[in-house]
Amino acid sequence: MRLFKVNKLKNGLTLLLLKRKTMRSASVSFCVKSGSVHEKDNIAGVSHFIEHTVFRKTKTRNIKEIKKPLEEVGGSLNAFTARNLTLFYSKVPSRNINIAIEILSDLTFNASLEKDDIEKEKKVILEEIAMYEDDPVDQIFENLFRNVYDSNFGRPIIGHRETVKNMDENILRTHYQKNFIPENTIVSIVGNFDEDEIIEYLESLEIQRKYKDTNEIMSPVISKEEVKVKKTKKDLSQNYLVYAYEAPPKYSKDYYATLVLNTMMGSGMSSLLFTNIREEEGLVYEVASDYNSYNNSGLFMIFAATSNENINDYKEKIEEITKEIYKREDLNDWVNYGKQRLIGKLTIDIETNMAYGMKILDLYLTYGKIVNIDEIVKKVEKVTLEDVIKVSKEIFTNTRFISELNPEK
Repeated sequence: MRLFKVNKLKNGLTLLLLKRKTMRSASVSFCVKSGSVHEKDNIAGVSHFIEHTVFRKTKTRNIKEIKKPLEEVGGSLNAFTARNLTLFYSKVPSRNINIAIEILSDLTFNASLEKDDIEKEKKVILEEIAMYEDDPVDQIFENLFRNVYDSNFGRPIIGHRETVKNMDENILRTHYQKNFIPENTIVSIVGNFDEDEIIEYLESLEIQRKYKDTNEIMSPVISKEEVKVKKTKKDLSQNYLVYAYEAPPKYSKDYYATLVLNTMMGSGMSSLLFTNIREEEGLVYEVASDYNSYNNSGLFMIFAATSNENINDYKEKIEEITKEIYKREDLNDWVNYGKQRLIGKLTIDIETNMAYGMKILDLYLTYGKIVNIDEIVKKVEKVTLEDVIKVSKEIFTNTRFISELNPEK
């Protein structure tokens, strides 16, 4: 049985290690508990702005020296910002793992954040905002979250045009110094590596920060009122819709049954929604479900894109499926599909170092300890037909939240 080792280092870092001797590669992630929920409205998007700008220069490396050492050996380097965290990650051949750790630690703790770099990246992020504004899928989900979640979770991770334009050295450096600290950081390493060498290097890092307050992993407060957001957009040929319902949080005993429900309904071309709505009825090109689960709250969503001709029939079909799913004679077959697909995806994911590391990191952030994938599989296997019927009744009788984006007439 493969088990991660948890190391609490003297400088405040938390280190998760999983050695896989048969691998010829390794993945390294530096996860900082600093995301959009840890910001104030007037600096919305600052974590995402920092994530972009650190790649331009650190105190010891220029833009070329950050990227080339990893990419020239076939490795990769990237990052993303979420609501609760910012994550820098790399995949490299095992023999190059030390340089990956050095560069990622540099990005996390030693960024320069200079004026010229900030102004250059400002233009890039404004282009990114424009790209999201053009994407109808991004728009319906942002409209949904803005109205269903509390203000901290409802604001866009990328920020607003006005807040991005106002970013400067003082804003970025203050937020960076306060939040990108060892006590907020979890380092996850999976693959073939020298454990003693890695611990020695990371413990040798002297990271000067005057702040020591750590951030919490937060959960959204979900609206108790009905939400209907209906907007139009030029040059659309389809209608984009999201139906959402309050769902169990990660800490709930119904969490795994909800995972199975989500998988059976909207994961893959063999899923219930794809089969019933696209293959049998021909009402959509794209239909899927998703489950945003947090420690203390959750949201179950159904997404589709359909034409003016089919939109009313689609809405009737979704109503029928969600309200009467527990009555289906073939429900047990769908539950088995959901369980087997979910277990299979968990099994496949752990075959790659990066996916395995990300999954274990997510579990550690949730539970504060290592949870083995085999434990998750066992909990999924224990989900019964009755469990899925129970959660489906509870979820689909909750208040429904609707976000809709239609072609402008």
